[in-house]
Amino acid sequence: MLDENMHLEQCITTIDSHQSENSDDPEILAQNLKLNSQVVFKIDCVILPFLVITIFLQLLDKNSLSYAALYGLESDNNLKGQEYSWLATIFYIGYLVAEIPVFILLPKINNLPRFMSILLVIWGGLLMCMAACTNFEGLMATRFFLGLFEAAIQPVCIIISSTWYTKKEQPLRMALWSNTFAGIFNGIFGYGFGHWGGSLQVWQYMFLVYGAVTILWGSLCYFLIPADVESAWFLNEDESKCAEARTAINQTGIHFGTKYIKWYQIKESLLDPKYWLLVIFIFVQNFINAGITNFNTFIIKGFGFSNYRTMLLATPQAAVAMGASILCAAFCYYTKNIRFILILITTGVTMAGIIMVWKIDNQKYRNASLAAVYISGFYNAPYVMCLSLISSNTSGQTKKAFNSISVGLFYALGNLIGPQFFLQSQAPLYTTGIKAMLSACCIMYGTIIGYASLCYIENKKRDNCPDKEDAIAENALTAIEIGERVDKENLTDKENKHFRYTF
Repeated sequence: MLDENMHLEQCITTIDSHQSENSDDPEILAQNLKLNSQVVFKIDCVILPFLVITIFLQLLDKNSLSYAALYGLESDNNLKGQEYSWLATIFYIGYLVAEIPVFILLPKINNLPRFMSILLVIWGGLLMCMAACTNFEGLMATRFFLGLFEAAIQPVCIIISSTWYTKKEQPLRMALWSNTFAGIFNGIFGYGFGHWGGSLQVWQYMFLVYGAVTILWGSLCYFLIPADVESAWFLNEDESKCAEARTAINQTGIHFGTKYIKWYQIKESLLDPKYWLLVIFIFVQNFINAGITNFNTFIIKGFGFSNYRTMLLATPQAAVAMGASILCAAFCYYTKNIRFILILITTGVTMAGIIMVWKIDNQKYRNASLAAVYISGFYNAPYVMCLSLISSNTSGQTKKAFNSISVGLFYALGNLIGPQFFLQSQAPLYTTGIKAMLSACCIMYGTIIGYASLCYIENKKRDNCPDKEDAIAENALTAIEIGERVDKENLTDKENKHFRYTF
C-alpha cells in the first residue's frame, strides 16, 4: 500500500503545477509528466470520442426536426397552427417524465457507458420510426418516446466527465462533447439529403439514416467502452494507478454507483442557494437554446433565402457556438476561477446578436441580419461553462446524481416552455420569442454573479478555518487520502472541508 501511495503521489505531482515546480528530481518529474500525458492522451482517444459522438447524435436528432420541416415534414403530415411548436415541446415532456425514474435508477448503475449504449440503440430505432409517421399524432407519440429515452444521456455524460478528467480539464472536454457539431453538419447533411433522390421524401431519408447510424454506434460502444478507470482495457497498470490519482484530486469521488439513495444529500442540494442559482440559469438559458435550435432556419429563410440556401447559411452559427465554447474552455485551462467572467462576456455578446436580429431591417440589410444570427451563436458557451461548474463543484454519489438529473430537468423545462414564445403568427421574426431570449440573458447575468459570490465567500470561510491542517490538503499524499476518503465515505462537497469551489 505504501508503494502504491508513493506512486500515486508522484503522479499527483505532475497534476499540481505548484508542487511540480518544487520537485527535487527533474528526471522523476519528466517521467511523471510523460506518464500523465500518456494517460490523458489515451482517455481522450477512447472516452472523449464516446461522449462527443453520443451527444452529436443526440443533437443531430433534435436539430433535424427544423431541417425536416424545410423538406415538407409539415405539409406531408398536415401540421397546422402551433402543431410544429408542439413537436418541439412534446420531446421535453417525455424528457421530464423520465427524470424521476432516471434519478432513482442512475445511482444504482455501476456501468454507465453500457447503460448509455442501450439507450442509444433504443432511441436510434425510435428515430427511424419517425420516417413512418403520416400525421401529427404519430409524430407526437414518437417524439415523446424519443424524449423519454434520451433523458439520461446528458446527466450520465456529466458524471462520466467528472470520473475521468480533472477539474482543470473538464471545461475543454465538456465544450467538445456538449457540442454544436450537429448544428454545423445538420445543414451540410440536409443539403446533401436534398439531392439524394429516391422514392421516399427527403425528411424520411434523414430520420432513417440518422437512426441507423445511432443504432450502429450504440452497438459498438456497448462492447468497447469500459465501466470505469479500473476496468479500462486501454491503460496498463501504472497508467491505471495514475488515472485513479488524477480523479482523486477532484475530491468528487473516484467511483460511481451505490445501492442506497442518501436523502440527506438531496436535502443538502435543495437547501443550497448555489444549486438554485445554477438550475435557474440552465432553465432560462434553454429559452435561447429552444429558439435557436427549432426556429433558426425559419428566421434565416425569412430573410428571403431558398430552402437549399438556408441549409448552408444556418451552418456558420453552429460553428460560432462551437468556437466560442472551445475558446472559453481554453481560457479556463490556463486561468483559475474565470468561468463566471466568461459567462458574463459571452452572454453579453449573445444579447447583442439577438437585439440586432430584432431591430435590423432584414430586407434592407440582409447580410447584417445574417451576421446578427451568427453572433447570437455565442449562446452555447455560457451553458457549457455552467455544466462544467456542476461537474467540478459536486461531490457525493446521490448528490452528484441529483444535480446531474436536475440539469436534465431544468434543461427540459426550458426547452419545453421556450418554443411556446415563438408564435406562428409572428413568423419569421418571432418578436415574442426574441423578447423571451433577451429576458433570459438578463436573468443569467444575475444568477451567475450570485453563484460566483457565494463560491468565493465559502472558499474564504474554509481558508480561514482555525484548524488549518483539517482545511487544506498540504501535499499530494494528503490529496490522495482525501480523495479515497471522499470515495469510501461518500462525502459531499459540503461535508469535505478540504473542498474548494471553482467559479
